[in-house]
Amino acid sequence: MYLKIFIAILILSVALVLYNEDSSNNNNSVIDTSTKQEETPKKILKCVDSDDQPQNGYSPYDSYFGNGIYNNSTDNTLIINTPKSSNIVFLLKDIYSKKIIRNEYIRKNSKFSLTGIPYGTYEFSYFSGNAWRDDSNVNNGKIKGGFTCNKSFSKNENANDRMDYQEGYYGTNELTLTQVVNGNLETESINESEFFN
Repeated sequence: MYLKIFIAILILSVALVLYNEDSSNNNNSVIDTSTKQEETPKKILKCVDSDDQPQNGYSPYDSYFGNGIYNNSTDNTLIINTPKSSNIVFLLKDIYSKKIIRNEYIRKNSKFSLTGIPYGTYEFSYFSGNAWRDDSNVNNGKIKGGFTCNKSFSKNENANDRMDYQEGYYGTNELTLTQVVNGNLETESINESEFFN
């Protein structure tokens, strides 16, 4: 008799355990019909230069400023050392004629020589940045081609920074353009329209 009671209790216990497990599984398998809105990831613009960015010496604004002016018999040279983290488009301007005689793309952290500079006195300005695109609009849409990231415009600050190539002589000037202190000259910020003026 005790054996029958024991077996009945055992069967009842097993039935209760199985019932509780089944109930808890049903609770866990309830389907959540509420809709969760997933956050749309924000687009982060990569400020990276592409592999097909222009080479040093490319003149992107010839159609606006005209072709470069050279006098290869002068042996006059201007060496440009660019900033470590920004490419530039360098403009060399004759202060008397107001003519831009060069517009040169120069990659970041590099050295480039402008040769055959005609006799005269020059000042400079430059457009710096990253991620060049040929289809980027600049100068209020008048020109195609420009940096799309970290853009800035600068020019030499005063007359002492002008470069003079006197007739009958030849010379080499060297500029180190930095975005921190320790460059070899002072520059001032200008806006886009001043750069293209």
